Parts: sequence; structure tokens; C-alpha cells
Amino acid sequence: MTGVHTEALVALHNAAAAPAVSDPAMRRSDLSALHPVMRSAALEVLRQSDQEELEFRLFESLRSPVRQNWLYQQGRMVPNTAIVTRARAWESYHQYGLAADFVLFIDGKWSWATNGALGARWKRLVQIGKSVGLEGLSFEMPHLQVAGLTLRALQAGKFPAAGDDLWWNNVEAAAISWSGVPAAPGMQSARPTLS
Repeated sequence: MTGVHTEALVALHNAAAAPAVSDPAMRRSDLSALHPVMRSAALEVLRQSDQEELEFRLFESLRSPVRQNWLYQQGRMVPNTAIVTRARAWESYHQYGLAADFVLFIDGKWSWATNGALGARWKRLVQIGKSVGLEGLSFEMPHLQVAGLTLRALQAGKFPAAGDDLWWNNVEAAAISWSGVPAAPGMQSARPTLS
């Protein structure tokens, strides 16, 4: 990677797992919390975006179920806000570390603008995502998730192979700390039993 993101991406990729975030206003943008399949794909999306000077950055990676419900309430229960997601807790690939949001970062500011030439950048983002095994959502431009999975399987605790401790510890911490509705997915602990 030759772009401005190189050192930051490597640092994020190698970062230690952070604890589950209980403050719904706090978003996470560290790659370490993502499943290795998503992490690798996200790095490639960022690399290609940088190479093509598209100006996308990772806005959000793993999202706590608390934050997911908080975002779901925007435009529904929170006055003077717009709807930003269709998914409640455990209904988004974000809670499983299998999705990330990429947003334009232009002149030091986040931008969701899709007008004019910027619209072509968003289309290119989705094309890049598809080339590395991700799929977008037609109603949520920044969102890319691992293709070929089902929400039903994730909610049943069936995750893609090759998960690592960084990812697992984050998803497990989110599930353990969640006491809301719906229930967290059924997860078998990766910890050995005591003898």
C-alpha cells in the first residue's frame, strides 16, 4: 500500500481487541474487531480506494447491539432525526464483525453526498467490494458485508470459518453484555472447560 492510510491501517489491523462499547454514541472503526475474512476484504477495499484516489475511509466496523438499537431509533423515536438503518440489534452483520461502513472523507470531513461525480465513487466502492467477496445494500450506500451469509445462520451462532481470537473476543463480549431484545445469538464458548 502506498497511500496515506498505510500506517494507520497496519496499526488498526494489529491493534488489540477493545472491550464492547456500551455508549451508543461511540462508534468503532478498528479493523481488529472484524472477522478475518471481513478484515482482509476491508483492507483491500481501502487499498484500492486509496490507489484510485476515491477518498473512502473506514467509518464503522464492529457495532455493539446497544449502538445498533440506538441507530435504529433515529428517525423513529428520536425527534428531528432521519432514519439511518433498517436493522435492530443482532439484525445487522455489524454485530457479528462481518460488515463495515466506508464513507467519503473529503477535505477533513465525512461526506455521504452522492450527487454528481461523487455518485460514481459510491458505485465504484460497491464494485470494489464485490471483487473481494463483499456485497452492498441498495438502501445503505456505505455498508459492505461478507457475501453468501444469512442473518438466520448468524443469529443461530453459525459463523464463517477461520475466525481469530481478536474477532471472537469482541463478538463474545457483545453477546455476553447484551440483555436486551432480541436475545444475543447462541454462541459456544471458545474457552476450554475446567477440569
